[in-house]
Amino acid sequence: MTVDSACKRRLAQLCVLAVSLALGPASGVLAQPAGQVRLEALSDDEKGVINDEQSLNLLGLSKPALHKRLAGKSAAEVKRIVATLVGALNDARYHGPDPAAGASDEVLDPVGDFDAIPINSEAGNFNARTVLLPQALDKYQRDPGVFSLKRYVDQRGGVPTFNHAPVALRVQDLVASKVDVAFVGVPSDNGSGWRDAVNAANVMRAAFQNYATSGYDVYAELNPLDVLTVADFGNLATDKMSIELTIGHVRSMIQSIAETGAIPFVIGGDHSVMYSTVAAMAGKYGKGGFSVVQLDAHPEAKRGLDHTISDEQAVSALIRDGHLDGADLVQVGTRGQETTQDDIAWLKSQRIRSHTMAEVGRQGWDAVAAAVLAEVGKGPGRVFLSFDASVLDPAYAKGAGRPSPNGLTLREASSLVRELCSRNQVVGFEMLDVAPYLDLSYETAYNANYIANTCLAGIAARRVK
Repeated sequence: MTVDSACKRRLAQLCVLAVSLALGPASGVLAQPAGQVRLEALSDDEKGVINDEQSLNLLGLSKPALHKRLAGKSAAEVKRIVATLVGALNDARYHGPDPAAGASDEVLDPVGDFDAIPINSEAGNFNARTVLLPQALDKYQRDPGVFSLKRYVDQRGGVPTFNHAPVALRVQDLVASKVDVAFVGVPSDNGSGWRDAVNAANVMRAAFQNYATSGYDVYAELNPLDVLTVADFGNLATDKMSIELTIGHVRSMIQSIAETGAIPFVIGGDHSVMYSTVAAMAGKYGKGGFSVVQLDAHPEAKRGLDHTISDEQAVSALIRDGHLDGADLVQVGTRGQETTQDDIAWLKSQRIRSHTMAEVGRQGWDAVAAAVLAEVGKGPGRVFLSFDASVLDPAYAKGAGRPSPNGLTLREASSLVRELCSRNQVVGFEMLDVAPYLDLSYETAYNANYIANTCLAGIAARRVK
């Protein structure tokens, strides 16, 4: 069968399916009472499909909607419709090379999928983007330590850095200067498709030149830079064509920062970056040796997608790969409409404590914030904060990569971050999914910087207690 004929055959089946779902019971067939579906002609696999939310979502259906449309139809009609559904789902699966073609990588099933798109491992510069420049090649020799890029005493411009901090190029610089907090950019949005999170780190550096987003914190009554030694560790190398070739290097570099005793402050990047950062924390502290607080409109708990790493499945991938236990994760602000009942059931099965905006509406923000602080307080003491810009209401973060209405206010989010950072030993912080291109007012970048400075203020306040 040719590709064209296979496509035409499946298109015809889908057209029949659409008509069948739209029509009532076939002529001459006694309709069943409303709400009942005749299942006796279905196989176990077919019964499983009509109750599988994930499979139905792929076809643009939900379980209640499908059951409503099947109610009253004859057993034969139900069988025909469900068989067509199963056929469409089978066609959507990965097929791989044609076994009859042998082991050749060049001959594949014309209606199937490539087993893999090969990467040229013989390229002389295959790993060049992630290999650190040898110190011996430095044109100007210097002792290890951070260094300033300022030209003037009161510099308001020049080369931007996070929080106007001096620069560190190597982990030896962090050690020599006893850096407490190392800001580092991860310009990657390959886990989501382009939404401009790739430019967040550089835009937020520029936004930090506005002193309104850093410096003295009136709530903590201190300037965190009076207490903490902060450095800008630059941007990490990312592969703009492959998230799979990005995550390993980012994980290694974040863990190397943590090994110096400095707290990584990661500026992403979409939420797939969370996989590398939390895995790095697990490498440093061990699974179960730290808690994760995720402020995000989305639970990032999808499973069974065609990619194994993406922003929608950072959490499920971390649990799948053994880097994180669900009981060590607390989520705040979830509400994204793409979340399904299946996702919620999975979160509960993994013992993830997820505080939705519906809970905030029922109980009030103060009660939810108190519950989050209490839950984290019962953990191992070390905390990693993952902050996605989407947790904020779009009024405060127009440039979130995946905005969702009815989110947290800036005051609610910043107060919780400050409390979390002042009550616990923070081992890492990340600001994810800021998409500057989507907000030409720079308000999102300013507010993201403010949240980061709020965490700095909390860490500083804890140290001066």
